[in-house]
Amino acid sequence: MGLSDAPYRFCPRCGASLVPRALEGRQLPACPACSFIAFRDPKVAVVAIAVDGGGRVLAIRRGLAPGLGQWALPGGYVDYDEHPEQGVRRECREETGCELGAVRLEGVFHVGLADAGLVVLAYSGPVRGGRPIPTAEAPELGFFAPDALPPLGFATHRDAVAAWRGVLAAQATGGLIGGG
Repeated sequence: MGLSDAPYRFCPRCGASLVPRALEGRQLPACPACSFIAFRDPKVAVVAIAVDGGGRVLAIRRGLAPGLGQWALPGGYVDYDEHPEQGVRRECREETGCELGAVRLEGVFHVGLADAGLVVLAYSGPVRGGRPIPTAEAPELGFFAPDALPPLGFATHRDAVAAWRGVLAAQATGGLIGGG
């Protein structure tokens, strides 16, 4: 990565111009004055496999980019001061009006974007309150049988549903999940 690709050209601590520095096999923008290093950390996002009492999954049609107009699971970025489990509950409530009960981590996925990385934590949980209401982020939404979900626009969402369905299938046949 060259400095022209970096999120910083100047040190956010002292204002000096950043220069390339070899660190752990990578060239990273670094400050020669105060030793600040501009690491390219991934963002953390969460998605909810929110399940109603009939076993149906809540899906939304996205009202915002990325994926404008595509079907997706409720979700979004984790705030810096919240646990991912809090984040998935908040995102589900904000986007859909539905409250999640206890959640279970179904998978961790990585997305390499042109200018960043994204770690997606997929959780499943029962809808325990609220009711689905359209929002600016999700102008259309509904519950769907797992085998009748509309095509999901993000690979991580499809992978999350597949992982969740795999756990359900293993549990139904008496298979062990997570050791024991």
